[in-house]
Formats: sequence, C-alpha cells, structure tokens
Amino acid sequence: MYEGAQFAGLLLASAAAALLAAPGLRRTVEAATARRPDALPIAAVSVAVALLIAWRAEGALHALALAAVGATGIAAGWIDAYERRLPDVLVLPVYPVVAALLLGTGDADAMLRAAACAAAGMALYGIGCAAGQVGFGDVKLAGLLGLVLGWASWQAAVVALAATVLIGGGQAAVVMAMGRRHFPYGPAMLAGAAAALAVTPWIRN
Repeated sequence: MYEGAQFAGLLLASAAAALLAAPGLRRTVEAATARRPDALPIAAVSVAVALLIAWRAEGALHALALAAVGATGIAAGWIDAYERRLPDVLVLPVYPVVAALLLGTGDADAMLRAAACAAAGMALYGIGCAAGQVGFGDVKLAGLLGLVLGWASWQAAVVALAATVLIGGGQAAVVMAMGRRHFPYGPAMLAGAAAALAVTPWIRN
C-alpha cells in the first residue's frame, strides 16, 4: 500500500506521463484516419486512464501492462469511432508485450487465469463475429482486454463483459433511434474494461 504522499506523487507522475503521451496518440489517430481529433478530449481521456491505472493496478508490471493496453485502446477506440475498424497494427503487437510483462510477475495462477479469460473472450466474441454482430477486430481486442483483466481476477473479466453489454446496448438504442444500424463496438468494450477495473476491487472486498 502507498502512503498518502507517495500515492499523490504517483498520481501526479501518471497524469504527467499521460499528457506527454497524448500528442503521440493524437498523431496516431490522425495518421490512421486522415482526420484531426481535438487535442483536449484525447488528453483528458489519457489522464483519466492513467489515473485509473495508478489507482487500481496490482503491482508495477500489471500497471505497465495496463498502460500498454490503455494507450493502444485510446488510439484504437478513436479510430474505431471514426472508421469502424480496430487496426491490427495497433492491437496485435501489444499481445506479446502484455504477456511478457504479466509473465514477469511470476504469478503462475494469475497468468493461467489471464490466458483463460483471453481465450474465453476471443471465443465469445468469435461467436458474435460469426453471427455478424461484431467485427473481427473486436475479437482480437477482447483477447487483449481479457489478458489484463483476467490477470487481476475472474470478477474483473466478468464485470467488464457485463458493463460492455450495458454500454453497448445503450449505444445500440441511441444508434437505432437515429435510424442507423451499424456502430463501433470497440469504445464500449474499452469503457466496460475501465469500469470493471474501477469497481471490481470493491466487489472482491
């Protein structure tokens, strides 16, 4: 556990790192979509994600794994919102990075749980992809989110799935009310994962 001053310093350092990373994330989105997202929303989301990770990560290596997924998720989520695609060039290279960081913890039980949650997430979303409900990019993102959430606990993975269904359902209702049929699901998945990371420790306690 961190002392009050140490935790405050950690939060400040995390926020500063997020602000430094935000311009690079913005340029990534711009390069992938030929669109110029506003700098402020990306910076705000980056800081919020960094503070959440600093608050809820279970150790330094888990924090680094979450940071890798978080940075990727911010850029990929923006791209998905613009173009309804999650680029492999962003998502796939993060898999070995996250796996190596989590393996470095030396917690075999947690790693097996992470692998199981990643496989279950990919299988579940794979069924949805085969049914035409989600894209294949969502399948790959589900595996990545399953790794970092499953490493923390079974509950985190389950809560993420439930939160994603709720958020995605609300998004679908709004889209249908606007007379549209298709919408990006990646942002809902990422928001569900963030919600799970925030609330699961309270559930476990």
